[in-house]
Amino acid sequence: MNLKRDYYTTIIVGTGFASSFFLKKYLSLSGQDVRVLVLEKGEDIPYSWKLQNITNTPYDFEKDLHNLTPQKSWIQNIAFGGGACWTGNTPRLHPSDFKTRTLHGVGEDWPFDYHELEPYLAEAEDIMGIAGAECAEYPRSRPYPAPAHRLNALDRLFQAKYGDQYTAMPSARASHYSVGRAPCCNNGVCSVCPIGAKFQVDLYMRDIYQDPRVTLITGADVKAVIIENEMAKGVTYRRDGKEQEAFADLVAVGAHAIATPYILLNSGLNDYALGRYLNEQIDVDVRVNLDGVENYDGGQRVTGLGIMFLNEPNRNRIPGCVVENYNIPWLRAEFGKWRHVGLLKFVFEDIPEPHNRVTVAPDGRMQVEYAEYSDYMKRGIADVKRRVEMLLDGLPVEDYVINSEEDKSLRGSAHIHGTTRMGLDPNTSVVDPQLVHHRVRNLLALGSGAFPTCPAANPTLILSALSLRSAYKLLT
Repeated sequence: MNLKRDYYTTIIVGTGFASSFFLKKYLSLSGQDVRVLVLEKGEDIPYSWKLQNITNTPYDFEKDLHNLTPQKSWIQNIAFGGGACWTGNTPRLHPSDFKTRTLHGVGEDWPFDYHELEPYLAEAEDIMGIAGAECAEYPRSRPYPAPAHRLNALDRLFQAKYGDQYTAMPSARASHYSVGRAPCCNNGVCSVCPIGAKFQVDLYMRDIYQDPRVTLITGADVKAVIIENEMAKGVTYRRDGKEQEAFADLVAVGAHAIATPYILLNSGLNDYALGRYLNEQIDVDVRVNLDGVENYDGGQRVTGLGIMFLNEPNRNRIPGCVVENYNIPWLRAEFGKWRHVGLLKFVFEDIPEPHNRVTVAPDGRMQVEYAEYSDYMKRGIADVKRRVEMLLDGLPVEDYVINSEEDKSLRGSAHIHGTTRMGLDPNTSVVDPQLVHHRVRNLLALGSGAFPTCPAANPTLILSALSLRSAYKLLT
């Protein structure tokens, strides 16, 4: 065994949004004497390769995973910057999402409210150059850095009907050159934007990894945190077939919501909630045939966001959901009606359940078990027809089709949450509201694993804001 030893101020695991936003804030608040080691399992893939291999990933995540429920797939791209599966939707959590237990008697309250996180949401939006519209449902401390993209024809009908409960989808797809990127060309290929209009770490946060205080090592597979006497001392990792160690005063693990709990479990931590409450949103597609409405004239891939079904009186029994309106032209196969069609997604929250979990398999790999949807989620899926009919009532619609996908697969949204949940009670959570482990006080678990609930909104903006807040609280 060739064992390398080195010492740093801080070690960060991963280079996705959670780790990168933490690092950006950390560097801005630190002196010139800090030394930061960043370990990334994937490689720094040239953008030219990504453009030529849009449907491929450079690293096969599934080979590292022992999936006890193979009908449920787990999508993760492993590469510098977090891979390329993010498409750029950046809605905020609704203020009610932070206190579903108090308001609806279901789920958990977050350990702080919307207004506590709001300044960091605004900061993350500024860094990403988010395009969005003012909306009374989401109080803001300052305007979005870029104007909202154009709504499409179906969006405009919904907005006329629902007012502030329907707004333009906030987006990391640029709407104006002022944010430092070319505006979105609206071709719908957003996982790897062909013109770089979408904000992403590997294109627009390289400066923090080029900081002389930072050492970045790619191809480094972190296996465990070295913990002695309830203090994190460093990490062990494998690179080029060799086991290595690095040591630091602070360790922040921001891999993703499957790898992060695996690393911590492999480190000897045995918190009850660690690895448990694995969850992600479920969405249901609805194709709508419009009556004389020329659709698909919007400015980006997903143009609209509806929250009219988020806070119905029955949220204690049926999950709240958001409605996304897609602007990708899946045309209608009828002469003269090519654009008289729309595609909607109903995206449901869920109640995380402890038996859905990440563990360490007997052969040492990550092991995932997700038995089935919760009863709460099942009631939401069964209720889709009622919500579709309410949404479309009074609008120029010929008919619609709900894509029920009645097969044996368990769908998902590639938004994985919950396995290192934050809270105030060490018996039911892993980290505190600053994302610091309850017992190992120089160890952080970054990312959407910290979410104590499974909200319907996309997680990237939220986890980025949590990382900014964590670094700020740590260093001030």
